[in-house]
Amino acid sequence: AGLRNHGNTCFMNATLQCLSNTELFAEYLALGQYRAGRPEPSPDPEQPVGRGTQGQGEVTEQLAHLVRALWTLEYTPQHSRDFKSIVSKNALQYRGNSQHDAQEFLLWLLDRVHEDLNHAVKQSGQPPLKPPSETDMMPEGPSFPVCSTFVQELFQAQYRSSLTCPHCQKQSNTFDPFLCISLPIPLPHTRPLYVTVVYQGKCSHCMRIGVAVPLSGTVARLREAVSMETKIPTDQIVLTEMYYDGFHRSFCDTDDLETVHESDCIFAFETPEIFRPEGILSQRGIHLNNNLNHLKFGLDHHRLSSCTQAAAKQGKTDLPPTRPGGDKIVLLVCNRACTGQQGKRFGLPFVLHLEKTIAWDLLQKEILEKMKYFLRPTVCIQVCPFSLRVVSVVGITYLLPQEEKPLCHPTVERALKSCGPGGTAHVKLVVEWDKETKDFLFVNTEDEYIPDAESVRLQRERHHQPQTCTLSQCFQLYTKEERLAPDDAWRCPHCKQLQQGSITLSLWTLPDVLIIHLKRFRQEGDRRMKLQNMVKFPLTGLDMTPHVVKRSQSSWSLPSHWSPWRRPYGLGRDPEDYVYDLYAVCNHHGTMQGGHYTGL
Repeated sequence: AGLRNHGNTCFMNATLQCLSNTELFAEYLALGQYRAGRPEPSPDPEQPVGRGTQGQGEVTEQLAHLVRALWTLEYTPQHSRDFKSIVSKNALQYRGNSQHDAQEFLLWLLDRVHEDLNHAVKQSGQPPLKPPSETDMMPEGPSFPVCSTFVQELFQAQYRSSLTCPHCQKQSNTFDPFLCISLPIPLPHTRPLYVTVVYQGKCSHCMRIGVAVPLSGTVARLREAVSMETKIPTDQIVLTEMYYDGFHRSFCDTDDLETVHESDCIFAFETPEIFRPEGILSQRGIHLNNNLNHLKFGLDHHRLSSCTQAAAKQGKTDLPPTRPGGDKIVLLVCNRACTGQQGKRFGLPFVLHLEKTIAWDLLQKEILEKMKYFLRPTVCIQVCPFSLRVVSVVGITYLLPQEEKPLCHPTVERALKSCGPGGTAHVKLVVEWDKETKDFLFVNTEDEYIPDAESVRLQRERHHQPQTCTLSQCFQLYTKEERLAPDDAWRCPHCKQLQQGSITLSLWTLPDVLIIHLKRFRQEGDRRMKLQNMVKFPLTGLDMTPHVVKRSQSSWSLPSHWSPWRRPYGLGRDPEDYVYDLYAVCNHHGTMQGGHYTGL
C-alpha cells in the first residue's frame, strides 16, 4: 500500500515502507509486543508530558498504529498525517515541509524506538537480559551491553577499529555498535577538463584539447596536464577564462582546482620562451607539426605549415627569447565588437610579445598584423580604428593614442604585478571596435572554427560513460587500510612513542537485518553533488563472509549476536548465516538540490 505525501514527506514514506516490510519488526509492532512490561502512565496531572513521562513512547505507539493499519489494509492518509505530527513534535528538524535525508531519518527513528523500549524496560523493573559471562569472552572480543532492546537485537551489530603500530606491529582494537553500514562508492581519481590552446607565432591558431585532472588539488596540476598534452613548457602556459564577452577569471598555480568546472571555457595561451633549453624546443616543434598536418586554420594553412616546419628544423620560434634585463611585455589580446554590456568577442585571441616602450602607431600595426588574414583586401587604414582597454583587477582603463608609450601606463604595471605564481607575467588587452568599423574592415567577423584534438574524444569516452562498481568493491573500500596523517599520530602504548599508525575498519558481527547505505551525496568545498555511479548488488544470496573478521574456531562459541527468536541462548552465529536476501530498497531520484524518494 502507498502512503500519502504530506508536503515533502517522501523521505519519511519510503523509510516507513521499508520498515513495514521488515517482517519481524512489523510483527513486533503490529501485535503490540512492544507494550510487554510497560507500566501504566502516571495519573498525576502536574507531571509534565515529554520524554520520560507520558510523552515517552508516543513515537513508537504511533508507528505501531501506522504499521498495523498498513498490514490490515485499513490505512488512510490520516494515519501518516498523525505520524508526521508526532515526529515533528519530538524532533524540531522535521517540522514544516522541508526535504530531508532518508537515511538520517531512519537512524533517528530506530534510535527513538530503542529509547522508548529501553525506557519501558527500566520502568517495568524487569531484570535486563543477562549478558555472557566474562569467562566466556575472548580476549580480543568486545564487551556486551547489559541491556538490549528489540531494535538492537534485530538491527545492531559491531565493527572493529584496529590501529596497528608500524614500529612494533602491535594492534589496538576498539569496538563500536552500528545500525547501518555507510559504504563509500569508489570514485575515479580524475575528471575531465577541456581547454582551448592558443598557440603563439605569426599565424596564431587554436585547438581544443581534453585533459584529465585530479578531483582535488591546485591549478598547477591543470597546467601540468596541458603541458603534457601539448609539449609546451609549464612556465610558458597562461591559463585564463574567456566567454563571448571577453576575458573573465585568471588562474595561478595556487588556486583551488575545484573552482574550475568541466563546463568552464578555459583558454591556455602559449607565451614566448624566456630561458628554454634547446631539447624542449625541438620536442615542442615536432609535436605542433604532428597536430597541424591534417588541419586547416583560416586562409593561411600552407604558410602556417611552413612556419611550424621551419621552427622544428631550426630549433627556434618566430620571436626571440627574452634576454636577462630585457624589457618586453607579453600581451593576451582579444577583439570585441561594441562596448559595455552589448559587446561581443569576435575572431580568435592571440599573443603579442612587444617592447614596453613601443609607440602607439607601432602597437596598432602589431595588432592589425595579427588580424590581416580576415581584413578586406582593399582597405587602407590610416587612423586608429579601435580602442584598447586594459583588463585590470579594479576599474576600467583605456590606453589613449595621445600617449607616447602606452604600455608604460601605471595600469599596465599593476596588471603585471597582479599575476600570481605559474606561467608568464602578462597583461590582458581587449581591442574594442564599433560595429560599423568592424563590418567595414573585416570580411568575416564570426568566431573561427576551433578543431577538437583526439584527446577531447578520449576524455569524453573515459569519463562520461556511466561508472559501475559492485557492492563487494564498496565493502573493500570501506575496510581499506588507511595511514594516519602526521597531525593525527597516536602514542603507541607499547612503544611509548608517537606513531603514524595504520587504521582498519572491519565487521566484527552482523545483525539479522542488515541495513546498507550507499554514500551518493558528496560535498566538495562549496559544491554539492550526487554520485551517479551504478552499483551492482545481488537480489538474493549476498554472502558477507569475506567482509567479516575471521576468527578462530573457539570464538564461534561466543554469542556475538543473539536473536531470541532464532537461536537458543549460548549459540553463536555460524559462518553460513552470513548470507542475506534483499527485500527493500529506499531509492533517491534527482540531485542534492531537489529530488524524490521511493520505496521498492
